[in-house]
Amino acid sequence: MQIYVPTFRHASSGAGIVLLYAPNYEQFRPAYPLSESGSILGRDPSADIYIPTRTASRQHARIELRGGVWQLSDLGGRNGTIHNGEFVTEAVLAHLDEIRIGDAIFKFVESDAEAYAHYRIDGAYFDDPDAPEEARPRFSTSRIVGGYQSQRLAGRVREIARSELSVLILGESGTGKEIFAEQLHDWSGRRGPLQAVNCAAIPATLVEGELFGHRRGAFSGADRDRMGILRAAHQGTLLLDEIGDMPVEAQAKLLRVIQSKEITPLGAAQPEQVDVRIVAATHRDLDALQQAGAFRADLFARLNEFSITLPPLRERKEDMFSLCVALARRHDRPEVRPSMAFMASLLHHDFPYNVRELETLIKRWAATARGPELDLQDVSDEIRNRMRTYGARSSAPPLPPTDDARATLIPEDGAALSAHEGAYAPKGALPPRTSPDEKALRELLVQQRGNVAAVARELGRDRAQVHRWIRRYNMNVDEFR
Repeated sequence: MQIYVPTFRHASSGAGIVLLYAPNYEQFRPAYPLSESGSILGRDPSADIYIPTRTASRQHARIELRGGVWQLSDLGGRNGTIHNGEFVTEAVLAHLDEIRIGDAIFKFVESDAEAYAHYRIDGAYFDDPDAPEEARPRFSTSRIVGGYQSQRLAGRVREIARSELSVLILGESGTGKEIFAEQLHDWSGRRGPLQAVNCAAIPATLVEGELFGHRRGAFSGADRDRMGILRAAHQGTLLLDEIGDMPVEAQAKLLRVIQSKEITPLGAAQPEQVDVRIVAATHRDLDALQQAGAFRADLFARLNEFSITLPPLRERKEDMFSLCVALARRHDRPEVRPSMAFMASLLHHDFPYNVRELETLIKRWAATARGPELDLQDVSDEIRNRMRTYGARSSAPPLPPTDDARATLIPEDGAALSAHEGAYAPKGALPPRTSPDEKALRELLVQQRGNVAAVARELGRDRAQVHRWIRRYNMNVDEFR
């Protein structure tokens, strides 16, 4: 099997396309920088971006910078070019847009294409982008699964792991905040254990006892001493998960512990020394909570000595394949083999619950007695329904086929469920290839109180597309909630 490592054939602005999946991904480069003057994508080895699959035409598509905007043009191949789930003749590219050429799926990035090129979708890392093809890639041995974005954050964490800095990990629910905390503890070299507490799951009246412990007789029913989670984490790391939901009264007491390195269990007369590294995690907007008086600014300053924000899964879909494999191993199914249809379905979905939602799919499949293949039967009903609009035809007139458009048709993979029949669209949906202007989108977000799923249903589009429009107009969806 021929394995490609990334090499750069011409200079670019940093924009490029990143491979999300192809059945023969080892034969692709992980990412391809784009030339501002134009890059031809195709099966011809002389193409600017060589697409090594029979389902691509010899000259399949072109991406170029025109008037300061990156544009994608289909060159008339039999299989067509899919942009964000729709066949197109031409399309303006925005950051994170998805492009399908035959059975290879990419995403467009506005910058850092060269950095993405070090990371293959199976987790392989290439030190030298210009290394010979026989050079053996390295694989990460950390808990953190993923490519450029994930490993860049992992590198930042590793740099400060042996320090005493408190760490704040931000990100949507299900993005892997606990995994990063566990990895930080592993790298810290601290002798004590990692202890975790979910601040949202403890009633306000019990937070103090859970954190600091109590002495026997401290209150009715306290028939024995209780250590408390802070003392249990002595010389180790304490993960305060969902710190944004901690009651204000408990925040004040936690602040004193961080400042003094002492705790006083309920019912105790003397404080006790504790050596604990604090890691806090939340999906909440702590700035907004501070303005509302629900989170102490002085505690935030103490927790925020070092912070990272984990990207949602919809922004790092190049990690999808390696996550599927890693999650299958976690659930004792190392023989996993995702199908093209399965991967196309996952990549078309925006995963509002992030990796946790993906793990639910894998866990459900792992519980069955079926073989190693992950296929369409293993996706959720929501994902299956989304695929009803996959392969819609643009309303723009098609370009005439070119002489070299002689690729075979895309095999029936079940992913393009409506590719040859037009696509289902909800009543009142936008016409194909049209988008709401900023005012209309803002009004819908106000009406739906920032519920992106509801806006998507109203427009008859995917949530992922609504998120793209929100980014295009530089909106913050939290402002509408």
